[in-house]
Amino acid sequence: MAEEKKILGITDELIEKCVRCGSCRQVCPVFNVTHEEPSVARGKIFLADLINKGKAELDREAAHFFNLCTTCLRCAEICPVMVDYEKIIISARARAVEKFGLPPEKAAAVKLFSNRNLLETVGKLTSPLTKLFTKKSNSPQNRLLPVNVPKLGKVLLPQPSSKPFNDRDKVFPAKGKEKGKVIFFTGCMFNNFYTETAENVVKVLNALGYTVFVPREQFCCGAPAFFSGDLKSFEKMKEKNLKGWGEEKADFIVSACATCGHVLKGEYRELEIPVKELIEVLYENIEEIGKWKLPEKVKVTWHHPCHIVRGQKIPRHYPLDVLKVLQNVEFIDMPEADNCCGMGGSFKLSHPEISKEIQLKKARNAESTGAEAVLTECPGCVMNIAEGLERIGSKKKSLHIADLLAECLK
Repeated sequence: MAEEKKILGITDELIEKCVRCGSCRQVCPVFNVTHEEPSVARGKIFLADLINKGKAELDREAAHFFNLCTTCLRCAEICPVMVDYEKIIISARARAVEKFGLPPEKAAAVKLFSNRNLLETVGKLTSPLTKLFTKKSNSPQNRLLPVNVPKLGKVLLPQPSSKPFNDRDKVFPAKGKEKGKVIFFTGCMFNNFYTETAENVVKVLNALGYTVFVPREQFCCGAPAFFSGDLKSFEKMKEKNLKGWGEEKADFIVSACATCGHVLKGEYRELEIPVKELIEVLYENIEEIGKWKLPEKVKVTWHHPCHIVRGQKIPRHYPLDVLKVLQNVEFIDMPEADNCCGMGGSFKLSHPEISKEIQLKKARNAESTGAEAVLTECPGCVMNIAEGLERIGSKKKSLHIADLLAECLK
């Protein structure tokens, strides 16, 4: 059993730190849908303990339960003894991948996002077809399938771009006096789908005084592989990115995707320059942003991405303070604003019906605010919340904060 424990990568000390109090049951979005003990952190930790001690086998059913998690980290946040749940769940998934390989939908996602040439080719081929065979969504850069899918209803897709945002090395000079030079880590979604938002991130950074470098030689951060437990593929992606950035000099790297930022900060320990999430840069420049004005008055609310408030531990008041100083913006608090939206990366692919229930709760909370737009700072959340709003018949938009801020700069 020593070999099994070593491969699982979880010590008895780490597992036994869990006191089985059940606090995680109160906040787990998956448990609140399934009401099954293996769906919650306590159940998964107990299962890992049994496997570690040779009292249970890591079979396909156990692997299924380890995958039944959005990795929103609400359990870790509320845990009174601060169990490192993310380490446990990723290690357990990694062991399952070694034994059984990735489930088909996760394998497809990892293959697609880890192969830049393949992803770009898919974008070029599907971009015109998506516009032709889908319908316009209330949220820009997103499209709706023309027919409802059984058990799911409306299904939304991000509009693929015919040309990736980082098709070549690009330098965007600062406006006015330069404060510094930054590398914009665009990630897969901005490069290949939300290219307009990527442009808006650059515009915002330029307006704040930063020269922005977008290197061609950057790849997926590896999050789809990492959170699926395919650590070998993740390490390959990390190595490519570190090599691609090479000798480039910059003050810091900017991420505008919650999950990319979480992975870069937590797993790219070889980086010699700091990583900042866009919302951190905005908060540091809040006095300047207070001078910005939207062309027309708008009511907005905010969804906290899990991998910003819990993964990166960025204070919740940062985005709220930024939005409150913007002229012509009325901010309205959303109930349970920091609860998971149900995306969870490939969780949505593996468990679409559970994801839908979590998503609809988020959409209804957004609808209850009376705001005209739901803002956030994660392309996955933007997409998933947009779909949820469509499913409940809402006319609200789901937007990245950079899209709103760019309106001030026109």
